[in-house]
Amino acid sequence: MIQTDEASVSLQRATAESPAGGARIEEPVFISQSPAIKELRSRISLIARSEASVLITGESGSGKEIIARLIHFGGHRISHPFIAVNCAAMPKEVVDNELFGHEREAFTGANSKRCGCFEMAEGGTLFLDEIAEMHVQSQAKLLRAIESKSFRRLGGKEEVSVDVRVTAATNRDVGAAIKSGELREDLYYRLSVIELHLPALRERREDIPLLAEYYLDYFARKYKMPRKGFTPESMEALTAYDWPGNVREFKNMMERTVLVCPHDQVERRSLPERLLPSSSHSGAHVQIPVGVTLEEGSNMLIAQTLAAVGGNKSRAARILGISRKALYNKLRGSRT
Repeated sequence: MIQTDEASVSLQRATAESPAGGARIEEPVFISQSPAIKELRSRISLIARSEASVLITGESGSGKEIIARLIHFGGHRISHPFIAVNCAAMPKEVVDNELFGHEREAFTGANSKRCGCFEMAEGGTLFLDEIAEMHVQSQAKLLRAIESKSFRRLGGKEEVSVDVRVTAATNRDVGAAIKSGELREDLYYRLSVIELHLPALRERREDIPLLAEYYLDYFARKYKMPRKGFTPESMEALTAYDWPGNVREFKNMMERTVLVCPHDQVERRSLPERLLPSSSHSGAHVQIPVGVTLEEGSNMLIAQTLAAVGGNKSRAARILGISRKALYNKLRGSRT
């Protein structure tokens, strides 16, 4: 097992007493020994004590919501709610209702008053995830609510005042989203008083062994199963893979590994096929010289594909887009 301490793990699990003397609140977990994340941690410590709006950018699955929770955890609003809203999951017809709520009889079926996310986050933090996916008309109403710290519920006539810190996140190219009109420029400037960028997992590969150790423990405890380990070869494969889904993809892979691997040590062959170098074909090229016949070129393609996958005929057949039986027939034909 990899040994870690506070110097090597930037963000560890911690708890703190509520300022009001309430229940202990658990800090989010962000495992890292990356210099970039350590620097980010230092910035979060300063930002958390302020009231400034924060925009967090980074790829999907990289952990933007955890950064937002850490900002909330480190500030004086810790004893109040942290409300997260996935803007991409809300149809434009319900955005205003979700954010601002409604009065009784505001529309058909509104049998009672309903508080929206702004009121639910009173005294705490409202986190707007994937803000560039919100409908532009709703962005205008959101901007007003942030600037005035007040709004009207649907069907309401009175202004409702709130004390809420707003943080937001996006996986989009902000400049492109503004240029295309999908993100209001004035809302961007209001949200990005402080802007933080979270590097993708492939940009901090030194974190992968630490994440592996953490999730091996986590899922072993969750499913009450013996703790597994990784062989050096399998760890090398984990570190070499680019993880397009970032930490979310990594976590899901670790859960699968704990559940389906029958051995104490996770071998390279037990990993999902996409993690194996031979399945990604990265850097592999088929070379067929000019002047050969179509049949000769086909034979070269088959031979070089087989070599690239270590002679695995099933995998070669999938790459070539033919059945295993068809591959055997072609191999037999090339030998006659």
